[in-house]
Amino acid sequence: MTDTRHASPPRLSTAGAAALYIGALLGPSLLLLPGLAAREAGPASVLVWLGLLFLSGLIALVFTRLGTRAGSATGVAGYTAAGLGPRAGQAAAWCFLAGVVTGAPVVCLIGGAYVAELLGAGGRTAYVAALCLLGLVLAVRLGGLRTGSGLQLVLVAVLVTLVVVAVAGAAPEARAAHWTPFAPDGWAGVARAASPLMLAFVGWEAVAPLTARLRDPRRQLPRVVGTAFAVTALLYLGLAVATVAVLGPRAGGPVPLAGLLRVAIGGYGPLLAAVAAVALTLAATHAYLTGATAMAAALAGVAARRGTAGIVAAVAATSTLLLGAAGAGLVTTTQLVAVPTALFLLVYLGCMAAAVRLLAGPVRLAAGVACAVVGLLLAGSGWAALVAVAVALVAGARGRPAPSARVRSRAPERRHNPEAGRSEPVDSGPASDVCGQSVTGP
Repeated sequence: MTDTRHASPPRLSTAGAAALYIGALLGPSLLLLPGLAAREAGPASVLVWLGLLFLSGLIALVFTRLGTRAGSATGVAGYTAAGLGPRAGQAAAWCFLAGVVTGAPVVCLIGGAYVAELLGAGGRTAYVAALCLLGLVLAVRLGGLRTGSGLQLVLVAVLVTLVVVAVAGAAPEARAAHWTPFAPDGWAGVARAASPLMLAFVGWEAVAPLTARLRDPRRQLPRVVGTAFAVTALLYLGLAVATVAVLGPRAGGPVPLAGLLRVAIGGYGPLLAAVAAVALTLAATHAYLTGATAMAAALAGVAARRGTAGIVAAVAATSTLLLGAAGAGLVTTTQLVAVPTALFLLVYLGCMAAAVRLLAGPVRLAAGVACAVVGLLLAGSGWAALVAVAVALVAGARGRPAPSARVRSRAPERRHNPEAGRSEPVDSGPASDVCGQSVTGP
């Protein structure tokens, strides 16, 4: 009988890898953030999307290189530890976990808002629906059920289809008058929109491990990353532009996709948007909880079930508190988004700073530029940045340090090729796999 315990994962085609990359970047945040950005910056929010897409490309390049040179069972924590030391890795790990815990109610609130829009109910209905969705996904997580990558990709395909239908169908209703005034709150509003929008670009860290499953990474990877970046850029920009041009004064609402679909296909638009939002909310929350429980168990050195119970309890308590405060009018949706965004920004800052120390050449320059821009975005998030820094300081000062990633030597192994009459470098693949990848962004 063949021993399959140590069998390698199946190889990925270029198209399959590109689909997984796209799945890592798209999620329920796409259903909320175009409206949130338009509320803060007006039509000038499109400039913010363009700038963050450039940053997203730099981060994608850096994470891809880190994935081919370093590996760790704790993912971003291992990358940070490899470049900045174990305490920094510990801080990155707990910032990531805190980002998942505080981000779960935000993701569920997106789904809840679309349910409330469908029912024509008030804002409190959205919070009740969000709590129901959260309870369902936590019950599924405690039950040990898993969602396969195939299901995740089907959901992402549904989202892509709906966005294309909404943008193309509503395009004839675009009005030039909706673009003026271009920046109603000045550049201060543009700056305020930048940090929350970064939540849409969380996901590149999940795809670096896929390089180990490509047959020819040097040839396939540029095509895969290029395809994923092009598709996500077109979707983000298309939805952002259509939200402003078609919805105009209503662009700042919490359900921009429902508004566009109503214009595009009539009364069935909000129904389709609500179904997609609920499905994506459940899938995305479950995927990130899966990754978070695996990281928590690895950091604490406990069984996976104990890690699951701890994360589920933390998410339940935090989400009940935050959604209750939002329902009572004590906090706004923008403030809810700010906390997980700042935590993920701090994780990215640690990874980019580590990459500056670990990498060389143009990728090192890209890491330096990304590090500076992420630092500015983090500083611009105000009080939420203080929360993230506090989490990092407490986590780095105590507890078990995160294990460092193994980094391959800069000098590649060489093998003599008798046909070519010279020695050639050998691509030995990544030092080790990175576990816990997710396929849907927040």
